[in-house]
Amino acid sequence: MISIVKTSGGIIKETFAALRVEMQKVRHSKTLWITALAFAFITIICGLFMFILKDPEQARRLGLLGAKAQIFGGTADWPSFFTLVLVIMSIGGLVIFGFIFVWIFGREFGDKTVYDLLSLPTSRITIVTAKIIIAFCWSVALILLVFILMLVVGAILQLPNWSAVVVFDGLGQMLVTGLIAMVLCIPFALVASVTRGYLPAVGCIFLILVLGQVFSALGHGQYFPWSVPGLYSGAAEALTGEASTPIGPVSYILVGVVSVISIVTIDIWWQYADQT
Repeated sequence: MISIVKTSGGIIKETFAALRVEMQKVRHSKTLWITALAFAFITIICGLFMFILKDPEQARRLGLLGAKAQIFGGTADWPSFFTLVLVIMSIGGLVIFGFIFVWIFGREFGDKTVYDLLSLPTSRITIVTAKIIIAFCWSVALILLVFILMLVVGAILQLPNWSAVVVFDGLGQMLVTGLIAMVLCIPFALVASVTRGYLPAVGCIFLILVLGQVFSALGHGQYFPWSVPGLYSGAAEALTGEASTPIGPVSYILVGVVSVISIVTIDIWWQYADQT
């Protein structure tokens, strides 16, 4: 019993040490600020649409921009603001979150630090676990950044229909949409590991986005896991103006299956792959 406790304590201590190392890498990387600026830019653009919608005359003078704002937002109020951000996040989230996972795993090969990393006494599974946890924490922090910026932008624009229910419901939908997108980005980390670099994994991200649009257009998006964030957030309906395909338990099960298989596979690959 004592040996089990000591072993568990050693694993926890090892995991926290690996997390500290990964956190230091993120803190000293420009990628952290690039992703933060990307999400801040998305939020400001959504605020711009809300600003245009508050003045229909100006929206008509702007022509296409006004038409796009009408498609996405509908009316300039808090519910529409959250809907618009969800639409953008369901698409942009896969790209930015995917890039985070790709960078965290691919940088070790790009910077040639993988050999030093694997020479440490820390187990490879612990290293992979720490990387995935940091990627999730990083992504959640970006969602919270967007939420805070939304509150600031919405207050400046004095958007109507504010209520605690609307705000917390919007935050909940943002977190769920983001969580679905995050777990679907783990396969990109696997691609970055297997190919030992960034470009093939980034190419997979954009290929998946295209396939997601194709499956959604064919009416089978609920069976393609990477279409689920867009269907859940209402992105497909907002973009096309038509009712989107409803998602059910099967969609969420497929998302879970993809994430579990990806985690197991990436653990196995890092555990047994020849890194010499």
